[in-house]
Amino acid sequence: MNGARYAYLTRICELINQKEDIIIISDDYAAPVLDRLRLDHPKNYLSVGIAEQNLISVSCGLALAGKRAIAYGCAPFPVIRAFDQIKNAASIMNININIVVAGVGFAIPEWGATHYNIEDIALMRTIPNMRIITPTDNIMGQAAADYALVNTTPVYLRFNKYAEGELYAGKKIDFKCGFEVLRDGNDIAVITCGSFALSILKLAEQWHKQGINAKIIDLYSLPFNSKDFLSVISKDIPILTVEEHILSGGIGSLILETLHENGMLNSMRKMGIAFDGSYPQTSGSREYYINKYGLSDSSITEAAFSLLAQR
Repeated sequence: MNGARYAYLTRICELINQKEDIIIISDDYAAPVLDRLRLDHPKNYLSVGIAEQNLISVSCGLALAGKRAIAYGCAPFPVIRAFDQIKNAASIMNININIVVAGVGFAIPEWGATHYNIEDIALMRTIPNMRIITPTDNIMGQAAADYALVNTTPVYLRFNKYAEGELYAGKKIDFKCGFEVLRDGNDIAVITCGSFALSILKLAEQWHKQGINAKIIDLYSLPFNSKDFLSVISKDIPILTVEEHILSGGIGSLILETLHENGMLNSMRKMGIAFDGSYPQTSGSREYYINKYGLSDSSITEAAFSLLAQR
């Protein structure tokens, strides 16, 4: 599936071909698009093996030596295993590395609970100087590659293999602003990120046929510009957040904090992953988990209509 991650890596390879001083450091995790790079530009690719702490430390060292370093790995390990290095090297020293992971959420369920990347936003939000980006489509994946050349702080790029297409064709992508109103409406605001943006946008068109006009906001980059965000949210509109992430510390928590800090009392519901006392004890496909944790299209529609009924 050639989605946003491949668009990002393809653009990075193009920049390397244009003599940009970029080096990809991998934790023994590859991609077909990198095979050509390893042959044509062996000095621009380095594998440190399955050693994520080394992945971050080596990337920081190369960045200090003047390279544009991209630490590339399989989610969730570059965050979970190397959190200490991210904090004490990348953040404290404010080193511009790109930490790039593939497989957020339940994207690779066949490998079990060890590979669920469902806590990463909550963790990375605690890191000062860290820019968190969840690309929505191929256009944003390419833009994130160019952003790597101009940004001066650490960046965490979290790719979902279901994020693809060209939803952002012709749109301005502002990673410091952090969000885009994909559809305007005044009945309810739905805030999401990643591959959910397109699916919820389609749901909103169905709701419109039933007389419900929904505002859809893609919160693709954190931290976001809260002043601009509050300017597009009225004080009485109900808010629904949807994310493939645990409910604690995700975008739903961030929106609640933002509203509270600015004296707004909108009715709100967070949709995400709520564990019942433990990590999942049964195995299944991504669709299985999406249904299990109430994130299906029908569940999102039911939640939105329930919020509207309380208005």
